[in-house]
Amino acid sequence: MEFTQQALLMLLLFWILQIVGSWIQWKHYRSAMNEATGQWSDGFLGAGRSKPRFGAGSVALLSVSPDMRVRQLRTMSGITVFARFKQDPSVQDWTLSQLATHYAAGTRDNAVAKAIRQAITQIEEVRRRQP
Repeated sequence: MEFTQQALLMLLLFWILQIVGSWIQWKHYRSAMNEATGQWSDGFLGAGRSKPRFGAGSVALLSVSPDMRVRQLRTMSGITVFARFKQDPSVQDWTLSQLATHYAAGTRDNAVAKAIRQAITQIEEVRRRQP
């Protein structure tokens, strides 16, 4: 009986840690999203994510100007609450099609590339719906 109580107590403790960790990650994501939306009043913002069955997932925030040039690409990869967004200045001022070609499915196909492709797709869909 004592073992069962200890096991349930440990399960409860891990569950609470999971909730706190999820809250911290959500707070960080919202902060990064608010920062991305607050920088420019025009253009488009795409968010993509890739979560493999096993291993580290990735999130990408992509900001583009109205003429479809990359303003900012921020990616986050990891499996813990300590993962943070990192800016990729090497793709700044690329066209959206250049970015799509660079991260096309193929040999460099990883979680980050999949998240970036999803963000690109999101931007293209929103752009198509606009008059």
